[in-house]
Amino acid sequence: MQIIELNELQFMNYSNIHSKKNYKQSIEYANLEEKNGYNKLFLGLIDDNQNVIGATLLLEKKLSGKYKYGFCPNGFLIDFFNSSLINIFTVELKKYLKQYNFIYIKLNPQIEYQVFSSSFILVENNSNVINELKKLGYQFINNTSKYHIVLNSSDINKTYSNFKRSLRRNIKNSLEQGVTVHRCDYEKKDIFLNLVKDKTYFQNIIDLFQSSQNKAEIYYAKMNPEVYVNNYRYLLKKETNNNDVINRKLQNRSIKKTNKLLNKKMISDKLIIKYNNEIIRGTDIYSKYPQGVIISACLIINNKREINFIGEGFNEEFSNYKSMPILKWEIIKKYINLGYSKFDLGEIDKSINNNYSTNQGFNGSIIECSNDFDLVINEMLYKLNNSINAITKGGKK
Repeated sequence: MQIIELNELQFMNYSNIHSKKNYKQSIEYANLEEKNGYNKLFLGLIDDNQNVIGATLLLEKKLSGKYKYGFCPNGFLIDFFNSSLINIFTVELKKYLKQYNFIYIKLNPQIEYQVFSSSFILVENNSNVINELKKLGYQFINNTSKYHIVLNSSDINKTYSNFKRSLRRNIKNSLEQGVTVHRCDYEKKDIFLNLVKDKTYFQNIIDLFQSSQNKAEIYYAKMNPEVYVNNYRYLLKKETNNNDVINRKLQNRSIKKTNKLLNKKMISDKLIIKYNNEIIRGTDIYSKYPQGVIISACLIINNKREINFIGEGFNEEFSNYKSMPILKWEIIKKYINLGYSKFDLGEIDKSINNNYSTNQGFNGSIIECSNDFDLVINEMLYKLNNSINAITKGGKK
């Protein structure tokens, strides 16, 4: 067995059928990172019959003189739980890279290090595979693990009923507010770009991820204020009738005034106030946007195996309207109907409450992906490079 350089077609054919297929180990992502100064290199482990049995996209960058380092986004396309295979791959990869003056490579493998429920209760621990990598010389980088919320489901009704109540309420509110979800054509990508800050980054993703195997798609939520107002007029009329019935019961001396009846009256009064306020808001929006207004949008990548939610943006004027739940839910529904069952809702930062709590409401699993690793090729120069970096960082103020 040995490591060889693959051409783009060889790598694409292998990556498209691999169980760890992901949008970062792809030709499209390699082209994206070329814009950030990396050179792309596709490497494969072949057996005695010239079959590719492991591969990786390696992003290469010069450090000093002839020396380089590499980055393997999302790790290798290999079964990390096959200790024999990962051992051979590592030995042969180091041997290959040493010839080309690599000091080290960094990888952030998509190993499900720990799996938690949406309430952060540990349900699976795969720390053994991390220990095996350490034994092979991979340097474990502390405090670099990342959390993703991943929804696995193939049944629309069961999926929706499993959402947290707050998320279902937000979806219901959006429907009442006349919010609908639409697919955006490539030519109208500015709909999304106008709602996000890092326009260049997302512009490049949209432009480069246009293959059949890795397709960037934009969806947006649009509010129809006429529907908004009409929905709440209907709800107001219905609740006003209900309130009249409760009032008649309260005025009827033969009916006992129970706490339950009084509570119903209080709830009904609050709903009437709410519906009146919503009509006022909807009417105000209609006066400004009689044809409707786009209030949020999101970008996904469809790699024919799973849906990855990559970015989202909001119309600041409508920041109080929680439209992202219905936007994501409509996308999930669409792809469940098309046979998809895995939805990566994106990386979460527990310190950012909105992002964390919204995605948490989908009740998916919280996946802690493994920490980053450095695979050292030249130990002396690796230590020297780390020392220089430490001095450089220490000198910054």
